Amino acid sequence: MLSTIQRFLLLACGSLLALQVHAAPADDAPYTVPRSMVETVTTKSAQQYKIMVSWPEGKAPASGWPVMYLLDGSHYFAMATDMLRNQVCAYPCPLEAGVVVAIGYPDRSRREYDFTPKAPPGPPEMRLDGTPYPVVEYGGADPFLDFIESDLKPRIESRFRIDRTRQTLFGHSYGGLFVLHTLYTRPQAFSTYVASSPSIWWNNRFIEKEEQAFTRKVNATALPRETRLLIGVGEGEQTLLQRELRGSATETGNLEWRRGRRRMVDSTRELAERLEELSSRNLVAMHRTFDNESHVSVPSVALSTAVSMAFGIRPTDPK
Repeated sequence: MLSTIQRFLLLACGSLLALQVHAAPADDAPYTVPRSMVETVTTKSAQQYKIMVSWPEGKAPASGWPVMYLLDGSHYFAMATDMLRNQVCAYPCPLEAGVVVAIGYPDRSRREYDFTPKAPPGPPEMRLDGTPYPVVEYGGADPFLDFIESDLKPRIESRFRIDRTRQTLFGHSYGGLFVLHTLYTRPQAFSTYVASSPSIWWNNRFIEKEEQAFTRKVNATALPRETRLLIGVGEGEQTLLQRELRGSATETGNLEWRRGRRRMVDSTRELAERLEELSSRNLVAMHRTFDNESHVSVPSVALSTAVSMAFGIRPTDPK
């Protein structure tokens, strides 16, 4: 016969095991974003993209939800969704609800190809010791933009009521280069463009040729509606920040050399100054240098600004 104490211990052990068994799935479950979905989309050319979408609670307004499209979506989807939802409420929150669409890849990234325009090959970028950096395949920006415009946007609009006058595109680095390419070649695709640390230096600054053609067209015929462009860059993208001096002399030397040649801070500021001259042609160009940020730390700061631009409550809104 079991004593009362023995029966109690057996019961306690059984209860503990049951709790552990039931707790395990919750402890091991991956983090998920509420009211979101992930799907793999295959294009007509057999390319695959991982599409992540989040949406608000409730019914869409009559005009539709504002929407933000993110490049390098696996990096920024959850961050952008949380930034938006944390600032949405009846009052006094500054943002209104909307849809976030992030574009990523199911396996390996093709960002260098997808985000760069077709262009004649330029001289390779060189290291401090005179050796070239590896050259990657490039030139897929137009097919990628075709996918966004002809496939992805219709998919999103078939599921959600979207305000086509409030569509934002965000990209960083090569993604920022793609944002500029989209503005220059199809300016009506989005109403707001956010280019974070755009790779203006790429391929012997080829994007500046597209800028010149865009400027001529807009001077001849103004954009049909107000189009906003924010160009952001980190303060430390042209030199070295104090926290980056911990590397070896070779590492810091190469990094400083590379940043100096790319002139990210100066190039983005000069670009904004040139595009500001198109203000009378319905282009609103802005520039922000984010203090104490490097190329790898600035995207989250730029993304926060982009979310505010994409989902900011308009002064005429009844809210």
